[in-house]
This record gives sequence, C-alpha cells and structure tokens, in this order.
Amino acid sequence: MAIHKKREESSVAAARLLLESASPVDLPPAEIDDQDASIEREEFRPHLGELLATLRAGGTVNPAPIVQSDSLFVVNGATRSFWVRLWHTDQSRTRIARLHVLSCLPLAPGFKINIGDREL
Repeated sequence: MAIHKKREESSVAAARLLLESASPVDLPPAEIDDQDASIEREEFRPHLGELLATLRAGGTVNPAPIVQSDSLFVVNGATRSFWVRLWHTDQSRTRIARLHVLSCLPLAPGFKINIGDREL
C-alpha cells in the first residue's frame, strides 16, 4: 500500500497523505471535520453525515471496482455506497485531513457484479 505525501500551499503548510492500495484497507476510527469534506455533486450533501459517521466508526474500505486508480475507494454506509478519495495527516490514519466524494449510490447488498473470474 502506497501513501504519497502532498504539500498544501498555505500560510501553514500541512502535509497530507493520499491513501492508495489495490487491496482492501482496514481503517481505524478516524477524526474528521465536516469542512474537510468536499463533494463532486450537490445532491450528495444530504448523505454526507452517514459517510462521516461511517469513517468515524472505522472499518474496511475497498478499492473501487473497474477503475484503474489505486486511490479511489468504496465506503459502505448503512444505506449508501460512497466512492471517495481520502487524505490522512499521518501513517496512523486516525485523522482524515481531506475527503472527496466522487459518487454516492443507494446500497444494494444483494447485488453482485461478475468481471471475468472475479465477483465484486
């Protein structure tokens, strides 16, 4: 699992570590402020609280299927699936510095996707 450091341009330069992995990642319960989350589309905003609660509780995030990016993950909440990118403040991953939501879909627990010899 690779974690890349990126410097922000600001008066107080803060390091952010982009989470990247081709395998599922276990995240510990994390701290995140609401203002550290950005969304791709305004219609995702009503569901942001569910995502933040899920990340605050910790759990496993899975790489997004079919996408050729090791930095896009699926977070399953109670009622929705969120496709996100996560930046942490350090290797412990207990503080999320930035969260970007790219997609938010209703959770369909009985739905399976077969891709060749893999089932997602």
